[in-house]
Amino acid sequence: MQSVPNLSFVSANYDLFLLDLWGVVHDGSHLYPGVKATLETLRAEGKTVIFISNAPRRAHKAAKVLGELGIPPELYRAVVTSGEVGYQWVAAGKSPWGKRYYFIGPSKDADVLDGLGLKRVDDIKGADFLLNVGFGSEEQTTDDYSMLLRGANAQGLPMLCLNPDLEVVKITGERFPCAGVIGRQYEALGSKVTWFGKPYAEIYEFCLAQVAAVDKSRILAVGDSLETDIPGGQYFGVDTMLVTGGILKHYSAAQVQEMCTHLRLHPNYVAGSLS
Repeated sequence: MQSVPNLSFVSANYDLFLLDLWGVVHDGSHLYPGVKATLETLRAEGKTVIFISNAPRRAHKAAKVLGELGIPPELYRAVVTSGEVGYQWVAAGKSPWGKRYYFIGPSKDADVLDGLGLKRVDDIKGADFLLNVGFGSEEQTTDDYSMLLRGANAQGLPMLCLNPDLEVVKITGERFPCAGVIGRQYEALGSKVTWFGKPYAEIYEFCLAQVAAVDKSRILAVGDSLETDIPGGQYFGVDTMLVTGGILKHYSAAQVQEMCTHLRLHPNYVAGSLS
């Protein structure tokens, strides 16, 4: 694990960059300092950037947020979200379940499967599966879902989870749990959860489908999570850069190293921020 100041110190070694969004590019509300300039430099160098996010929504919605934050489409090739990959999986007829689902998440992401002929129901007794995209509000905890998950488990309902992340952190340091927490709680009950997003291979394959063939040795995956970003890139066989200014911002370099060792993770590089 080589410590580097920022991405520019290694960019010459790669052609394709898979950049995480929340925790690397922005915190949901603000760009991190210098991000736009870094993207402009990569473009000038002829590099390709794909944003790869565990956002449980369609890709066009994530792209709209980027535009609102000041990142124009010409600075990247594509935005790939876990919600988009899950949507396309269902659209391709690969889902083994019925068409009725019970929704778990905030209203802003309730439309992620719209247009696929599915029906949202308000009672798990009428559902074929659970659609989990996260907590309904920042105030909720897993306790708010315990009874629901136990009932769904007893009914044998599978879960489709469109965000494997466990938490996100804002620039202010505030931390909020994500859909992955609910998904893991449901798995702990013995239920079946189908996951889309990092660290699972489907989202990386979806990214590579957006570009011409590129050797994996020329791909760098950049992220801030030791639960999803780094293991995902490592399992997929590409180099990784761990950015410590997101989820890990309050940990020392020694603590980060210890966590990587414990998790058997080997990021090629570690940097405080993208730029």
